[in-house]
Amino acid sequence: MSFFDSEKLQSAQKANLDLLQQISGKVFESVEQLSQLQFKALRASSGEQFDSLRKLLSVRDPQAFAELQASFAQPAAQAERLLEFNREVYDLVSSTQADIAKLAERQVEAGTKQVRELVDVIAKNAPAGAEPAVAVLKSALESAGSVYESAQKAAKQAAEIAENGIAAAASAAGQATREAGKAAGGRK
Repeated sequence: MSFFDSEKLQSAQKANLDLLQQISGKVFESVEQLSQLQFKALRASSGEQFDSLRKLLSVRDPQAFAELQASFAQPAAQAERLLEFNREVYDLVSSTQADIAKLAERQVEAGTKQVRELVDVIAKNAPAGAEPAVAVLKSALESAGSVYESAQKAAKQAAEIAENGIAAAASAAGQATREAGKAAGGRK
């Protein structure tokens, strides 16, 4: 008599391989999206630089040069673009992390189910007098499940706190940038 079903073991190995493929696919997809974000930002920045150079080449007098120079000093617009880029990157990373966590969570649930089935098979086939050992095994399994659930809840709470903190910081930075832009505009 064997406690291990080779078909279940093979099925579990296939499931793990599928999980690895799904995670790899998600990572590659995210890297591709990050590259697209970077190229979009680079293209926009390059276009702005060429526009600025064209304007600079069209300057004919000192007053026009001074006005052009003042228009180049737009920290508010630059900060807004940087904040938007960082927000997009953060959203991408958060989304990827959440998707991978969901995949891993499903795999952990499947693994837990398999372990419980194995413990049940062991309990059914245990010799007389082994009940205390089986009870300890079941108790350890329940404790491990509780610890995992607690850790998972704590991780989700930490992620929510971090996300709220980042959103608040981005909002405050955006507001400070707008106020600085208004103050700079008022000095002209």
